[in-house]
Amino acid sequence: MKKIIYIFTALLTIGIASSCKKFVDINDNPNAPTSVDASTLLPPMLAGMARGNWYDSRYIGQYVQIWGAPTALNVWDQEGYIPGSDSGGEMWRTVYFSLGQNVNLMMQDAIAGKKYDYIGVGWALRAWGWQNGADEYNNMVIKEAYDPTKLTFNYDSPDYVYAEVVKDCQTALNYLNLAINTNGNTSASLAKGDYMYYGDLLKWRKFVYAILAQNTLHLSNKSTFNADLVKKYVDSSFVSNADNASVQCTGSQSGDANFWGPTRGNIPSFRQSDYIVKLLDGRILASATEQDTLADPRLPLLLARSKDRAFRGVVAPLGDPNTADANISIPAMAGATTANSGTPSAKYIFNDNSRGVLMTYSELQFFVSETLFKKGDLQGAYTTYINGVKGALDFVSNPPIGSSLTGTQKYISQTAIDSYLAGPSVRQNAAALQLSDILQQKFISLFVWGAPEAWSDMRRYDYSTSIFQGYVIPTTIYPDNAGKQVYRLRPRYNSEYIWNVPALKLIGALDADYHTKKPWFVLP
Repeated sequence: MKKIIYIFTALLTIGIASSCKKFVDINDNPNAPTSVDASTLLPPMLAGMARGNWYDSRYIGQYVQIWGAPTALNVWDQEGYIPGSDSGGEMWRTVYFSLGQNVNLMMQDAIAGKKYDYIGVGWALRAWGWQNGADEYNNMVIKEAYDPTKLTFNYDSPDYVYAEVVKDCQTALNYLNLAINTNGNTSASLAKGDYMYYGDLLKWRKFVYAILAQNTLHLSNKSTFNADLVKKYVDSSFVSNADNASVQCTGSQSGDANFWGPTRGNIPSFRQSDYIVKLLDGRILASATEQDTLADPRLPLLLARSKDRAFRGVVAPLGDPNTADANISIPAMAGATTANSGTPSAKYIFNDNSRGVLMTYSELQFFVSETLFKKGDLQGAYTTYINGVKGALDFVSNPPIGSSLTGTQKYISQTAIDSYLAGPSVRQNAAALQLSDILQQKFISLFVWGAPEAWSDMRRYDYSTSIFQGYVIPTTIYPDNAGKQVYRLRPRYNSEYIWNVPALKLIGALDADYHTKKPWFVLP
């Protein structure tokens, strides 16, 4: 087992501590305003949320076998990590840098101007950050996070972080309700900086309830878990794909293009997994060999064909075993046209101007289906399962391109959708429904954009192959894992392992196998 060596420059830290406060006190930059209008701060924060989700999804997507590397023994395909690297630390950066003090500054201006809409949104962003951060890293810094007198920060326990999510959501709801009572359902002021919901306060309120539902669901292994609470929150949240939480991407150049689009070029280095191919071609859900009549109509939109036109995938960590007809990179460009512009585009959300997706209606329906199934309400579970499948099909058929979620031209015909819903890959009644059906359809619905949520599911069920049928535990595991599977990401290297080593030691994050330790939310 390799030793992990961290360098901490104590003398440099002491020097900074003794001089920093005085420097800040006397050196205000006249070109950098200390007070900024809330509308100018919100857009980059929303972009940061999407960035945090996207960047870490590259590696989490390998953990859950959405995709893999084309070459054998890739570190992430072995459920490992790269020491001394920020890879897997982007959500940490999002919480403390992209959001961080920017949320404080936005709310500072909003409080002074009684902009209840921006205050509510600020607390919603905080809650979203804590939720996603805790899901990936377990321990987070909350109490000391914004103390300017500190250079090292103690981590709060994960139960405290999850409780903070609920607290911040309730505060967000209080201010959003106050904004609705003051301004009505739409805020022109918020619309100036809001590239998610364009000032629609009702949709922002639904988003907060979606965070609460996710927070509650993720604690499903706890004795205090309340399935009815998940349903209550979802019933107050998204009612269709028109409510989905997604961030506008202009696509005019690399800096404002969708992460999965051709201009950014982030995904072509990956290859679709054998697992996702088998979920879509009917071999798992339909329990049959690959046949076009059983294939999911989403298959040609989500995945790429090999040169011989067959769909194949890689098996982690073996790389691409197909030498004669090797897998091509995903996504494959198609001659399809967007529903809005009529111009050539990529498929699914692989356009430069496709919106950056954070949460969807179908995802929430699967939340409820899972919890009702475990509660014993099979009919309720089946109804929401079908809602989830229909919502996911609709999402792919009408992907969030540009600023609209709908259009006259669909990527999947209604005939194909109806055929799939009536086919063997979809359960036809409540008695036939299994937990694996719910979670595997949810896995498909999360393809590309929702890898972190898929990983939360797999960890809650300890990578069970009876639930995630067709998932194959890697034959070669990263040496530091000591044969165990991965359960958490390490905190961001360039902030924590450089400057915050004493606090890391207290939570065991200097251990070589730290990333294999189960996070609090999956424990009983």
